[in-house]
Order: sequence, then structure tokens, then C-alpha cells
Amino acid sequence: MRVPVRRPDGAAFNITPLIDIVFLLVIFFLVASHFARSEPTETVNLPEAAQTTEDEFPRRLTVTVLPDGTYSVNAQVVSLAEIEVMIADGAGNAPDEYAVRLRGDREVNYESIEPIMLACARNGITKFGFHVIKE
Repeated sequence: MRVPVRRPDGAAFNITPLIDIVFLLVIFFLVASHFARSEPTETVNLPEAAQTTEDEFPRRLTVTVLPDGTYSVNAQVVSLAEIEVMIADGAGNAPDEYAVRLRGDREVNYESIEPIMLACARNGITKFGFHVIKE
């Protein structure tokens, strides 16, 4: 005896587009979380400036100087010697294509900023700037 096969009445549910959307959302949130983690998280009171220039360089090092004089890069506390190595490695053979940006609290003394500026000068980096708040 043959078992009867039941045919659907035309009501089929295709979940392939749903799976595609879920995978795209997963990839989006992974990439977004990576960028959120790589942003500096230290809160610094930036100084104000009347004029600012927004130069974007693909090869750039951003150093944050906290109010107590400690340095941090990518939300990790580093020493001045480590910053000098990062500057030298980043400049490499093309120092004119490399930029250093400083996020310094307005309460930071110049003696904490000067060594970074001197390290840039020693490595031939001329694109040095400060992150400020526009008035």
C-alpha cells in the first residue's frame, strides 16, 4: 500500500531573506562595536580656539594628555618612551604623510606637551595639531 503524500496548498514560508538580514545586522554591530572601542574614552576639558582646521590624515596618531599629566593612546595608558616609538614607527620613510594630534586637557602644563612636540620634530613630522573646541 502506498502512503499518500500531502502537497502544500501554496503557503510556503521562505526564511532565506530573514537569515541574510540577521547576518548583515550581526556584521554591522560587530563593526560598530570595534569603532566604539577604538575611540578615546577619556574625558578631557579641551581648550577653545577661534579658528580650527579639520585636516584628515589616514595615518595619524592621537595622544591624550590627562589632567594629571599621564599619556594615553587608544584609551590605554602609555609612557613617553612608548609614544616616541609610536611616532618613529608611524613616520617611517614618509614623515610628511603622518600626523600627530594632541588631545590635552586645558589644565595640563606645557612641560607635559613639549616632549611629544620634540619627538615629532626629531622624526621630521610637521603635521602636528591640537584638538580644541571651536568658540
